[in-house]
Amino acid sequence: MSTHKFGVGDKVDFVPAFHQRSAPTTEYQIVRQLPDHNGEFFYQIKSAREPHDRVVGESQLIRPVSQVKRAPARSAKRRVKPAAKRPVARPRAVRARRRKRG
Repeated sequence: MSTHKFGVGDKVDFVPAFHQRSAPTTEYQIVRQLPDHNGEFFYQIKSAREPHDRVVGESQLIRPVSQVKRAPARSAKRRVKPAAKRPVARPRAVRARRRKRG
């Protein structure tokens, strides 16, 4: 059986659906885990900018960027391959003369 992805007290970002676009785009906190409904877990979340709580599905929540683990940056000493040299473009008149001679 699957479990909730977020726990009570976790900080999350809310990705509102089209009809919820008036929701503030700030950090929310999980207030309560709700049971699953039709295979999706639900949460009660709260923002400091709103006086009320919201009930949202797990698919609408993501971890804040500040909490996402990132891979360590690569060394700055990495060499970059030089670009391939292109032949020098010659004017049309020079190209036309070469064709006539050849």
